[in-house]
Amino acid sequence: MHERIIEIIALILAQLRRDSSLQSINLDEISKRGYTPAEISTAYSWLLDRFAHGVTALTDIVNTEKQSFRILHQAEREAFSKEAWGELVEYHALGFLTNEFIEEIITRIMISGIHQISGTTLKQLIAMMLLTTSNQAHPSPGAQMMLTGNETIH
Repeated sequence: MHERIIEIIALILAQLRRDSSLQSINLDEISKRGYTPAEISTAYSWLLDRFAHGVTALTDIVNTEKQSFRILHQAEREAFSKEAWGELVEYHALGFLTNEFIEEIITRIMISGIHQISGTTLKQLIAMMLLTTSNQAHPSPGAQMMLTGNETIH
């Protein structure tokens, strides 16, 4: 489920790059792609929370073409499927992932010993790193605890 939220965040950011306005986002278009209202709400909420905490400004997302991108070493290249590397490049271009975050992803993949990470597994890793705050003494601004649907609120 969490990887679907990552996909929705990317779709919303792509719309922001075209329209530059949170009010112009067409959530119906995202719904038509088969995402649930809960998934869309979670993604939208995460983005709004990120903007509210000043982690990313809308202008940073719209103007990401000025940023450089990392070249992979041969061993690192072999650790990514073409699909996974394409997803990472796309998320960086959308302003979704910073260079530092990508370095952290590459490090985790290389340390894990994964032979070649798939696009789906990469999205799961990104979701785990971005969307959860459990086991973190000091969650980063914009990080949000993800509920699984079986919690009880008193």
